[in-house]
Amino acid sequence: MSFRIKTQGKAKTPRLSSGEGLAYAAGLFDGEGCIHIARQLKSSARRGFVYRLVTTVAQNHLATLIDFQLLTGVEGRIYQRKRSGTSNRDSYALIHDGEQAGQLLRKLSPLLLRKSDEAAVALTFQHGSQITRHFGPLGCPEEIWELRDACYSKLRKLK
Repeated sequence: MSFRIKTQGKAKTPRLSSGEGLAYAAGLFDGEGCIHIARQLKSSARRGFVYRLVTTVAQNHLATLIDFQLLTGVEGRIYQRKRSGTSNRDSYALIHDGEQAGQLLRKLSPLLLRKSDEAAVALTFQHGSQITRHFGPLGCPEEIWELRDACYSKLRKLK
């Protein structure tokens, strides 16, 4: 079980300059971040599921995640995870979903090392497969679904 932490009204200015801040954020994301294309079941969808782009940064220090948001300029949702069995610390997850995830990856991708291939696939997924477009009652064209499926599979293989 988790709950969302409201971060509005906390720190207002990032502690590093914009260039240094993005480099720091990219390094943090390379080590602690996750890029994921979620296949979400949805009964109203023609195929029974939809895809979503999600990025997550997990950390046991809340201030680091708030700082990450300030440095990147992309606000996400921060959740506190409940302690489990052997855990002695609280842990937090900063989650960017959909367009915010794409915006974050566009800012960080030139500076990413370890996750650069994953970011490229995720950005291809978001823009090439027109994930934010609603195609109406006839549904998504087959070639676009094939691209979505291909990006989903490729990102899973890169893990």
